[in-house]
Formats: sequence, structure tokens, C-alpha cells
Amino acid sequence: MRTEVKSSVKRRRSYSTALRAGVAIVVTLVAISPILWMVSTAFKTGNQAFSTNTQWFFTPTLDNFITVLTGTNFGPALINSIQVSVISTLIALVLGSGIAYPMARFNLPWKQGLAGTILSLRIVPPIVTIIPLFLVMRTIGLNGTLISIITLHVFMNLPLAIWLLRGFYEDVPMEIEEAAQMDGLGHFSTFVRIVLPLAMPGVASTALLCFVFSWNEFLFASILSNASSQTATVALTQYVTPVGMQWTQIMAAGTLVAIPVWIAALSAQKYLVRGLSFGAVK
Repeated sequence: MRTEVKSSVKRRRSYSTALRAGVAIVVTLVAISPILWMVSTAFKTGNQAFSTNTQWFFTPTLDNFITVLTGTNFGPALINSIQVSVISTLIALVLGSGIAYPMARFNLPWKQGLAGTILSLRIVPPIVTIIPLFLVMRTIGLNGTLISIITLHVFMNLPLAIWLLRGFYEDVPMEIEEAAQMDGLGHFSTFVRIVLPLAMPGVASTALLCFVFSWNEFLFASILSNASSQTATVALTQYVTPVGMQWTQIMAAGTLVAIPVWIAALSAQKYLVRGLSFGAVK
């Protein structure tokens, strides 16, 4: 009797596992189907892309990528996006750590209110601040430069970085820092040599989020940039013309835009799962 019950339970578990796996596969296919369609269209010619019969098997071509990178200004815009995203992310992490670590370690009576105020800056819609920020950048002569875009991306990502890093630094046991200081390390050395390596999963998660937000940002970049300082998201609009849309080229450009995010996510993969499972977002 017990054997029959055990076998029945095993069958139910196997059916449940198979059902969950099937649902996960279907959801995954639905989620990635637009990406697969974009990538496949990027390797097609115009006739193949607009054929009435869907061509699942075709000879791929790199003509669209060559045209996008050499025949338009998308290549320089892609480099601008990399510079803006990397620099703004690094600045946001450095400044955010300088604010978040004292908030996490010192028992200040007003730090909860300060944390809420900092987070509220991230909630403010960018459209509300874009006009005064544009006027400020024009007044100081930075409008149309990468410095202005980097500055506003830091302004956009800094509240998020502070909020997340504060929770990650709080998760590092205080006893470890006290032991390091008893061995002769100062506050800065303790932070760099002890706290930062232990909180690296959270720092990597924060860096990835800041990088993605900066990489995908459109409003600030479209208002503050000119032809030489366009980012990739702004340069994508050149393939939408009054007479139509250049589908194969915009798909190639979209594929190139997605590649750096994939690379960043894969590079931080070993830290990402652990980092998002504790600290400020646990």
C-alpha cells in the first residue's frame, strides 16, 4: 500500500514538474520571439524580409550591418552610448558609495528621511525636469556635448544607486569591519579591502541596472545631443522617414543596440542572482 502511495506521489510530482517546464518553455518562447524576429530580419535582404511567404531558412547577409555601421552615423552614436553609459555608471557607483556607506554604518537620526528624499528624486518623471535642465546646460555651455548627457544620466541613476547600495552595505556584518580596524586598517581601507569585496554581488547588480537605464535612456539624450553627440537610442530614429521605415536596417541597428546589454548581463551573471536576492531588494 505504501509503495502504491509513493509511486502515485512520484507520478504527480513528475506531472507537475513537466507541466511547469512546459509553461516555462512557452512563456520563454513568447518573450524572446520578438528578439528572434528582430535578429533574423537583420540578416535578411529586403526581398526576404518582405516576402509574402515567411522564409524560415535563408542565406544570411551582413549587408544591413555594414550599411548601418559605415553608411550612416549610427557607428559613432553606438560609441557615444558606450562612453556615456560606462562613465555615468562608474560615477554613480563612486558617488553613491560615498553617500550610501555612511548612511548604512552611522546611526544618524535623520538618515531615514534622507533616504526617502533621495529615492523620491528617482520617482520624479524626467519630462518634468528636462526643460530647466536644458536651460541650465545651455547657460553653462554644455548643451550638445556628451558631458551634459553623462551629467544627467548620473543625476538619473544616483538616487537608485544610493538606495540599493545602502541595503547591500548594511548586510555586511559590522563585526568584520571592527576586526579589520583592530588590525590597523582605517575606514577607507576597510571599505575598499573588506566591505567592497563582500558587497560585490550587490554592487554588480547596481552597476548593471544603472548601465541598462543609461543605455536605454532617450529623452535627455534626444534633447541635449546634436549630430556629433547622439546616442544609439536617438540614432535609431533616423531609419524612420516620412516615406516609410527602413526595416532591415533598423533591425540591424536594434540588434547592435541589444548586444552590449547582453554582454553586460552575461558578465555580471555570477553576481546578479546573488546580488538581487539580498539587501535592498530582498
